[in-house]
Amino acid sequence: MPWKEANGVSIHYQVAGARGPVVVLLHELGGTLDSWDGVAPGLSESFRVLRYDQRGQGLTEKVRAQFSNDDAVGDLEAMLAALALPPPYHLVAVAAASTQVLRFMERHPGDVRSIVLCNPAPGVDPSRAGVLNERADLAERDGMRGVMSITLDKSYPPELSDRATYESYRGRYLANDPVGFGSGTACWRAPTCCTCCRRSNAQPWWWLAATTPCGRQPVRRSWRRRFPAPASS
Repeated sequence: MPWKEANGVSIHYQVAGARGPVVVLLHELGGTLDSWDGVAPGLSESFRVLRYDQRGQGLTEKVRAQFSNDDAVGDLEAMLAALALPPPYHLVAVAAASTQVLRFMERHPGDVRSIVLCNPAPGVDPSRAGVLNERADLAERDGMRGVMSITLDKSYPPELSDRATYESYRGRYLANDPVGFGSGTACWRAPTCCTCCRRSNAQPWWWLAATTPCGRQPVRRSWRRRFPAPASS
């Protein structure tokens, strides 16, 4: 898997698929591009699929300067430009990465064909900012294991998938850079306006969330059905 210098950061990425419209897969806070292993191969049969480790996470450069959501969107813009991936785009995001999709849509409404927001976290109420600051500080002080009980243990119960898949994800989660995780948490803290979904020309858009976590396989099938098949040349 290659790296690309984009927006002043060395970004670890993968592009799969020989033809078709571009799908961008943005992983969750604490995740990596491997979070999409169950989705990307199927999509790449009909689409060009870009996924990458976000700034400070996975095998992407571990920055020390605090960054913002706009910096993360700048990374996305720079990757699309550096890889010469043309619009319109299908953007898929999990949790906190939803803020990047919404901001990208505000900047480039004509470049987005559709969006999928899974378990979206489009910004945080100001009253909870202190909690997120404490989480970021805890990660930097005690490492990723120190925040497991208030992050992964709550968001990803082992019974959601087979044991091997869970253990692989847990291992990658623990291997994250605590400082990068803290910076990403602070980045997510900024509120993002969701009304741009209704204003955007992107059609269709789909928002996935549930009070009871849904199984991984049905969600994968739903994503693939939702993207319109590319027109034959």
